[in-house]
Amino acid sequence: MQARDAALVVLQSLSFLILSCLFSSSLPAADPVQSETKIEWGPDVKGVQASLSAEKDCFLIGEPILLTYRVKNQSQIPVDITYDRYQSYCLKMDIVHFRDKNTPNWNTMIPLTKYGQAKFGNYIGSFSATEIHPNHMLTWCFNKIPINRLYDMSLPGEYHISLKRNLGNGIVTSNVLKINIKEPAKPDSDQAGKFTEKIVPSE
Repeated sequence: MQARDAALVVLQSLSFLILSCLFSSSLPAADPVQSETKIEWGPDVKGVQASLSAEKDCFLIGEPILLTYRVKNQSQIPVDITYDRYQSYCLKMDIVHFRDKNTPNWNTMIPLTKYGQAKFGNYIGSFSATEIHPNHMLTWCFNKIPINRLYDMSLPGEYHISLKRNLGNGIVTSNVLKINIKEPAKPDSDQAGKFTEKIVPSE
């Protein structure tokens, strides 16, 4: 009787194990985008850190570059971030373009475009403020004005982008976001005007 009970327990355990394996194999895998998303932060200033990020690190010349700015407050007091109205579209940043290191002035600050000069130089508007509570993070998506519309990023190469803000308890600097800009592939001149098409047999 005891042997039969023991065999029944073993059989039930094996059945449970088989069903568990089958069920676990049918579960969806973790979202790879979420699992690989890592935010790079700048230095900690009294519990506050800032981050700049883009959807990718390589763009073609003229392709819109949309940035995301984050500020997390891990201090014990609220933090205020102040900005002009135009800065709800994009904050003023420092951008360095790295050219060939064998040439003079191989790293230069990027100038504003005419559009950027009009936005940053001639704009007079009221100031606004946003309060970031302790253990909260502000996420600011610049999805209306690409950064390369404000700054002249028309040359291929590597660009380093950073942002400094006075958040009340000190100047907080973001990480250095590295963006590579490449020229689009040139079409083969021998292939210009050539095309192929499928021949439909006549009935």
